[in-house]
Amino acid sequence: MNRRPLRFVALFYTAVVLWVTIGPAPWRTSGNQLEGGILNPDAWTAPVTWTTGYLSEMVFNVALFVPVGVLAALIIPRRWWPLALVAGVVFTAVIELVQVPEPTRVSDPRDLVMNTAGAVLGVLLVLTARMVRRAGAVAAVMPAAAPVSVGDVVGAPLERGVVERDALVGAGVGSRAAPASVGGSGAPVDRTA
Repeated sequence: MNRRPLRFVALFYTAVVLWVTIGPAPWRTSGNQLEGGILNPDAWTAPVTWTTGYLSEMVFNVALFVPVGVLAALIIPRRWWPLALVAGVVFTAVIELVQVPEPTRVSDPRDLVMNTAGAVLGVLLVLTARMVRRAGAVAAVMPAAAPVSVGDVVGAPLERGVVERDALVGAGVGSRAAPASVGGSGAPVDRTA
């Protein structure tokens, strides 16, 4: 897979996310940021952190970072996919840390959690798509099973299967027991007679 075009898309999208999250805010920001933002342990346990805010804001935070997870999972080689999760967490943590001293931005643990959830969701979407694609490729290569009729399962073939199984067991195949012999000669017993 040629990842070069994806890298350009990822760079462009990173610039967009950085502009939206730490660029100049075109609106007046009012929030409930405690002193120190995400660096303050009290911000993580304060009820105001988890009980305020709009649902639309939370959905936007998740949706903004789903493409981050998708692009990271597509750019990073498959065998190192956990790095895509780490990249999403680190990216959103850096954004929230940059927002701490900014007077027009709010560094909020809830934003960190929602952004991380979006990045993880993006990575999971790529992993799921890869599994479905691989399952489809495996199914296309596998031979189709022959239809089985009731006559194939019941009757003479069943009796023949019992005889063959008994002959194999008597020969010591499929069993740990010593083969049955006649008079200790070591010759297997014919149980079909």
